[in-house]
Amino acid sequence: MNSWKGKKILVTGISSAIGAVIARALLEKGCEVFGTYRTEKNLHLHFPEIPDGLIPISWAAHESPTFLDSSPVFEGWVHCIGAIQPQPIKYLNPKGNQDLFAVNYFSATELASKLLSLKKMQSSGSIVFLSSVSSHYPYRGGATYAASKAALETFSKALALECSHLPIRVNSVVCGLIRSTMLDRSVAHLDQNQEEKLLAKYPLGIGEPKDVANACIFLLSNEARWITGSQLLLDGGLMLNS
Repeated sequence: MNSWKGKKILVTGISSAIGAVIARALLEKGCEVFGTYRTEKNLHLHFPEIPDGLIPISWAAHESPTFLDSSPVFEGWVHCIGAIQPQPIKYLNPKGNQDLFAVNYFSATELASKLLSLKKMQSSGSIVFLSSVSSHYPYRGGATYAASKAALETFSKALALECSHLPIRVNSVVCGLIRSTMLDRSVAHLDQNQEEKLLAKYPLGIGEPKDVANACIFLLSNEARWITGSQLLLDGGLMLNS
């Protein structure tokens, strides 16, 4: 029996490489996926044709999630939205900080608050936030990005506590470098020698979006029914060198 068939899963950020792969993996399992996207261009880049079972929703991270007012009740939610903007600390500015936190942190907190207040998450459902190893091991120029992801992980733990009586599980996937446009932006400021040294730190190589999708599907599944408030480290062995 397919325990996934017909489940309604919210995936925020399907117009990103990782979000698109997560959405496709859930569709293959028979889920109905409600996926948010920021621009038509990025949506059609990953979904030239909209597959059966995918309900695209136009929503940008800085906007109020009014789409939840008319949404169904979800069995799961994966939050894939994120932005990165290298900023050395001596050049930090309020707008840069606010913009990164708006996307990486406040988009998640506002969505979570509204999902709970409207009772749009099914009892025994599961929430998964995508975070970054930068939250534990920040890098030069990445102070605000790392701080926003650390805040998201702490929020995830608090949300897990507040949802435990429902029970709704809440976990984070803490990712190392994954092949995506965000990876391209992360290494854009490095020369070839620096980039090679960075990539050599990963014993199992750079991750693929499918690796993240597999982790998210596990945390959404009944097999993870006794896991909440956790941070699943998905780093290809990077932290073995720390």
